Amino acid sequence: MELEIDRHEGHRACVFHLAGDIDVAVVPDLRGSLDQVIQTGCENIVLDLARVTYADSSALGLLVWLDHRLQPREGKAILAGANDDVARIFELSGLLSVAGCLEERQDVESAVACFDVVGTGAEAEWSQMLEMPADVQALASVREQVHDLVGTLDFNESALFDIKVAVGEALANAVRHGSPTDGQAAIHVAVTAYPDRVVLQVTDSGSGFDGDHVCSDDLYAVGGRGVMFMRALMDQVCFAPREGGGTEVTLVKHRPLRLVE
Repeated sequence: MELEIDRHEGHRACVFHLAGDIDVAVVPDLRGSLDQVIQTGCENIVLDLARVTYADSSALGLLVWLDHRLQPREGKAILAGANDDVARIFELSGLLSVAGCLEERQDVESAVACFDVVGTGAEAEWSQMLEMPADVQALASVREQVHDLVGTLDFNESALFDIKVAVGEALANAVRHGSPTDGQAAIHVAVTAYPDRVVLQVTDSGSGFDGDHVCSDDLYAVGGRGVMFMRALMDQVCFAPREGGGTEVTLVKHRPLRLVE
């Protein structure tokens, strides 16, 4: 097993670039390395699996340990770039659907970007919270409310339409997957404006939805395009499990630069 570690101080994150097999022979040393960086302040971990060719039950045990290690710190671990075979091992385990701190991403770049969704530095200009029942009949009204809120910013009409579609898809998924009580559970939408971006967070209380398993490569499939639209229309899209159940979908759209006269 080959290992290189990159630190991203601004995100309190470390990227572990791994190559080779993750098995019982290497897990103890890898766990020691992870524990060491966590103790020194890396509370967000990216495991770069692009060059990992094998993973077994000991790798799953490592992820369970990592989840337990990060939860008290409110950290996150992202598995990035796993090939189809390794990803299937994780999927068969069901671990990612129950572990509170674990997520998957296509590559390291998108994984690190998730840590910068809310960002630090600039303060929010304003924030507004909306609430709706998990009912498809409420979708149109909330889409319009979001459109009106974001419309006070300096987006052009095309960008406003993009945001409206992306939020609409996130809301539709929240209705489908996020109402464990037959439509009685509430869905919340937080809209926060920063000087350089707008952040929209859609939260539900359902069984969980990670944004990966409903995407279809079949253009003629009945469904599965919602996440594709979200990722295509927004600058950043992240899915995270909520403590106690449910999912938080975060959508980010960068605001156009404003010229100073």
